[in-house]
Amino acid sequence: MEQSPETTADGIFTAAQAQRGEGLFDQHCARCHSIEEFTGRAFNTIWAGTPAAALYLRIANTMPMDQPGSLGTEQSTALMAHILASNGMPTGEKPLAGDLEWLSSILIAQR
Repeated sequence: MEQSPETTADGIFTAAQAQRGEGLFDQHCARCHSIEEFTGRAFNTIWAGTPAAALYLRIANTMPMDQPGSLGTEQSTALMAHILASNGMPTGEKPLAGDLEWLSSILIAQR
């Protein structure tokens, strides 16, 4: 039986998904944000120990600031994969899905 992931350090996204997210970040996010806001100590202070669903919902429901909620599930999960990859989280075999129940069971690991 496959062990289900417990944290973002368990490889919950693919490298290709994180790469797609990097392009989306440059396209949709970089005009207001730098990736440094979402990495290292700044990231740990806000997100470490919280359910991954919280980060997903923040991206999906409030971004971009000029068009909140305009990103689809695929874009939101790719952006989240980029942020996790930027924090040194390992990639896995399956792409990150926008399943809120599942994301609620995954804790964001400290960088």
